[in-house]
Amino acid sequence: MKIRYIANACFVITLASGKTILTDPWFEGPCQQTWWNFPPLDRDLLAEVTALKPDYLYVSHLHHDHLHPRSLAHFDPATPVVIGRMNTPNLASALKAAGFRHLRPFDFETRAPLPDAGCDLVLFRDFHGNTLGDDSALDYDLDTSIYLFDGDGTRVFNAVDNTIRPEDATRIAEQYGPPDVAMLPYASASLYPMAMSDYDDDQKAAARDRIRARTSANFAEVCRRLNPGRVIPAGGEYVLGGSVAELSRFLPQPLETELRAALDAAGAKAETLVKLYPGDELDSADLSVARNPKAGMRGFTDADRATYAMSLTAERETYAQVELPAGLEFEWSRAMGRAARNYQERRRKLGLSIEMDVYIEAVSYAAREQMFLFKLALDSEAFGLCGAIPHDGRKRLVYQIDERMLFCLLTGLLSWNAMEASALLKVRREPDVYEHDAHRSIVHFTLLS
Repeated sequence: MKIRYIANACFVITLASGKTILTDPWFEGPCQQTWWNFPPLDRDLLAEVTALKPDYLYVSHLHHDHLHPRSLAHFDPATPVVIGRMNTPNLASALKAAGFRHLRPFDFETRAPLPDAGCDLVLFRDFHGNTLGDDSALDYDLDTSIYLFDGDGTRVFNAVDNTIRPEDATRIAEQYGPPDVAMLPYASASLYPMAMSDYDDDQKAAARDRIRARTSANFAEVCRRLNPGRVIPAGGEYVLGGSVAELSRFLPQPLETELRAALDAAGAKAETLVKLYPGDELDSADLSVARNPKAGMRGFTDADRATYAMSLTAERETYAQVELPAGLEFEWSRAMGRAARNYQERRRKLGLSIEMDVYIEAVSYAAREQMFLFKLALDSEAFGLCGAIPHDGRKRLVYQIDERMLFCLLTGLLSWNAMEASALLKVRREPDVYEHDAHRSIVHFTLLS
């Protein structure tokens, strides 16, 4: 088996049979409004990838850095797509909207042959709700992972974005065997700390460093327990561009040197780590790596990453091109009320009650002047416009959102989760504690939910 890295979570996997699987294609243009591949692909590699005719696609979940319509448009819509048999139709619907009709859903935790490919696979559903290892109260399949058993005896585990913890790695190694090669996530892809509006630069830098230390340590311990022959750090390989490019200074993505140090500290073999750059290929037979001589940014530093991000400041976010209907006054109060009722109905079905309030501070796109303030209680039926945020001791999450983005969120043109990751939403919270089910459930605050 050969594993060629393209970008982010995108790999070309060539099986012993010669069949190929292309995973999570995002390699061209931005996603989540502000994310750009880093390191970038060279021109020849981009041309080569867009000309591929893979035998299978594997799409782990529906976030656009994994299901990217512009990248997927290069491939034959008749290509079979491997997905998990999820408890919601969202991933399948998104793939069908992109033109793909030949979906191959697999049951979770069930070894099954991949037709005509000469290998078996096992898919895993969400391990945990977030990178702290907390489980979610929301019964919603999002992330998946894949374990491949090739015909030549090679085993490859690709965790993708799934929030794998050491105890998960122990179980997988015991149940399915230590993989020859593992692709493991090592970075958090969230709004924190970039979008925290009440943090100064020192607070953002301190939060970034704490996250990097925690995720590096988790990566190393997962690797130690999984015990692969080689581990490839993958996922979260991006910078922020456009209007938030300067926030790339605070991206919580550990460097290769930090990951090696964490492996040493955990008692794992640092030489197990193989950092691949766009176009590099790992051969599972002898664990050798063929390096792409055109790949840039090898051994990049934080300064290198930030400098590249600043080269993208002229890239305009697509939501900014959305104009509200000319001459038509959008009924914000009515729309917000309808979205709140939709959210509360979904919350009741989920049995979700969180003792906190969400405030949406809508501001004008150009001047960033407040237009209105809207309150949504997550443990009652209360919602509505308000004049100010009270000092009532209640937990609160405050979003500042401009009118164009809010219009796109309410009408389903954009996803709440994607916009949080873009760092275009500004956030503050009291107390300063992450309540992941509040963030995860806010996707239902739309007119379409």
